[in-house]
Amino acid sequence: MRGIPTVLVEQSTLFREGLCKLLAKRGFLVIAMASSVDELDAATLPDVEAELIIVGAKDDDTWLEKNIRALRTRFPDTQIVVLADRYNPDQVHTAFRLSARGYLMKTISSSTLIKSLELVMLGESIFPSAILTRIVNDHGLDIEIADEIAAEIPPISHSSRTLSAREMQILQCLVRGQSNKMIARSLDIVEATVKVHIKAILRKIQVQNRTQAAIWAINRLEPVSRPINASVAGKANGMSLLP
Repeated sequence: MRGIPTVLVEQSTLFREGLCKLLAKRGFLVIAMASSVDELDAATLPDVEAELIIVGAKDDDTWLEKNIRALRTRFPDTQIVVLADRYNPDQVHTAFRLSARGYLMKTISSSTLIKSLELVMLGESIFPSAILTRIVNDHGLDIEIADEIAAEIPPISHSSRTLSAREMQILQCLVRGQSNKMIARSLDIVEATVKVHIKAILRKIQVQNRTQAAIWAINRLEPVSRPINASVAGKANGMSLLP
């Protein structure tokens, strides 16, 4: 079986089926679909362990919280991403509080959705920056976000300089979610050299941090065989904010 085992929880049958076909073409294997968590019984789910669950959000905030809680109880180690029809600050807060890894709009492009899901599987959390900032202010949350990772995803640049072979290697390591120490060990170089290369990469491709570099690479380089699970990636220590 190939692809990331994925479960879809979405009321709209048409949307579910369309999303299933889209995901199947991009490395995600939908193993079960349902309109609510209550429908995900033992007969519905195969023996394969789900690694990603996508939940379609209704306007009913209570419904979303109930379903995420139920999913988190049944699938404690599975990444959960919410797909919403419209921005709802209360829902974003609920998703964030219940350890969902992303809150995305159904109006985004298919390519942005796939890139976001790939980043989630690399250990990142994807939330809309404007809404998350409002939540921080309204609810007094103490959220510390590393400067290296917390930056809005930039538009694609086509004016980057040529990367060296070593820089390409390191860029692929960033896509895999490896730390500087892991990169140094795998390439048999010192960590200080890795830092120098990363600074050069960021300058050449005109991005600000490692996450943006990974997004840039996903858009341009040959994809890795499969995005690795966050537990393998070392559970990346930050979050990405969508504009």
